[in-house]
Amino acid sequence: MRTLVRLMLGASAIAVAGCSQLPGASLGSTFTAERYLKADHGGPGFTGALASEYTELARNDAFEYVRWMNSTAYIAKAKQAEAGIEVAPWAPDQLGVGGEATADYEMIVAAINDYKGDRPIECAHLQAMWDQYLEALRGGPKYCITPDDARALLDEALAACLPPPGPADFVVYFGFDRSDLTEAARATVDEIAAAVEAMSATALSIVGYTDTVGSVAYNQTLSERRARRVADALIDRGVSPDGMVLAGRGKTDLAVPTADQVREPLNRRVTVALSN
Repeated sequence: MRTLVRLMLGASAIAVAGCSQLPGASLGSTFTAERYLKADHGGPGFTGALASEYTELARNDAFEYVRWMNSTAYIAKAKQAEAGIEVAPWAPDQLGVGGEATADYEMIVAAINDYKGDRPIECAHLQAMWDQYLEALRGGPKYCITPDDARALLDEALAACLPPPGPADFVVYFGFDRSDLTEAARATVDEIAAAVEAMSATALSIVGYTDTVGSVAYNQTLSERRARRVADALIDRGVSPDGMVLAGRGKTDLAVPTADQVREPLNRRVTVALSN
């Protein structure tokens, strides 16, 4: 017992030195963390999946990264979820994180809320990967997963939580490494706005893509910017934003399969699907 106490105290000191503490982390809880993590946790539905996901993050922090203090923050969330509470994902300002994470937060929360009923396991995983991503942005490099690795896992989780892409009613194309609308793209946006009015469409799926040139993280951001640019152009033309669901799929789901680092104009696009 005394050996375990010394181990946990030493690990807590390493955690403080290596990575910043997470919201809800507790030094006192480290003394019961190992016992909790040796048991299985979870349950049915979205909250049960959340409990399982947060337990796994806590195990990673405790056993792989030796950050017992941070593991207790995930354990606290796992316990709430296992009790049936829909614990929320952390907001960037809770961890002192800014930049693109602030804009991404709304997109992640919307995806979870919209699709957790249909895909509870996948969307619970998305929430866990979001919290891990914020931890990576805040934490130090020695003991933490890197932000790039955490972002790649987050993007994979987002794609799984979102519904699979259906047939597109319209496609808006972009220039290489660009997110501004060309004259042809603006004409397509005009057609979309007219179609929305004509069919009284109440839901729009707006999904951005890129070709394979550049990193996964960069192209994910570029695809999201393209989707946002089309959405903003439609709003400027009088289309209500209420029914819009935006997503970026980066360099995945290519319209024209290519090798990595290949320019392909037909892959640089935003698809727009309308429904009532």
